[in-house]
Amino acid sequence: MVGRYDGGVITEAELIAESSRLPSPLREQFERPAGQREFVRSMIDKRLLAQEARTRGLHLEQDIQKQVRELEERLIIQALLAAEEKAAGRPGEEQLRAYYTQHRDEFAQPERLRLGRVLVAFPAEATAAQRAQAKQKAERFAQRLKAGEALAKVAAEGDGTEKTQGGELGWVARADLPDRQLEDAAFGLKTVGQVSGVVAEGRGYSVVQLLERREARVPPFEEVKAEVEGRALPQFKKKAFEALIARLRSAGAVEVDIPARP
Repeated sequence: MVGRYDGGVITEAELIAESSRLPSPLREQFERPAGQREFVRSMIDKRLLAQEARTRGLHLEQDIQKQVRELEERLIIQALLAAEEKAAGRPGEEQLRAYYTQHRDEFAQPERLRLGRVLVAFPAEATAAQRAQAKQKAERFAQRLKAGEALAKVAAEGDGTEKTQGGELGWVARADLPDRQLEDAAFGLKTVGQVSGVVAEGRGYSVVQLLERREARVPPFEEVKAEVEGRALPQFKKKAFEALIARLRSAGAVEVDIPARP
């Protein structure tokens, strides 16, 4: 027992349970003895207020009774649904495979490229001469890459953020790249190591190099089993709910008397 009042006590278990619901910063405040004493007083104050309200009969007011019934209804429905979901369990292997077969196209993986890039940027107000100079620099970078010079070395002299990552943009699919011309140039590369021509972007010129390619594919069930279960589970729960509702409606002789509008 950590507190008492005329009408009851506050136990240590109640204190722990109540304080555990506090946000983390407040919980730390009440971990100290002074904070705990203050928290126990606040718990007692709340009990005293509720006690006084009952003494005055406020708990019998119709509006409060209605809210209590509505809250109870929500809580017991939640408990019922949780019990039904637990009883239904999780979808088994056969059910997951059936879901995978029905939604196979949703698991398709598009063609993806691992790209390297060297960017030569120019300012927004660049003159024609500055743009021409940037393009020439990008063309020299392209020639060096085509000659076999290491991407990381060439990219280190460029302007893109990828210069700090050895020139790598990482894996991209169509629509991942910000510029359509850059996308067309990248996906036009056919062999690993191939280098594109110079591509005009919004504020610069780029050269891209194909480092690796993954063809479009539909992964087998075993590879995406966890993802299949994550997608199938809500549908599985929905079916359990619908079965429960159908069973209750049938047993409850449900009738709806509102006529259809003409």
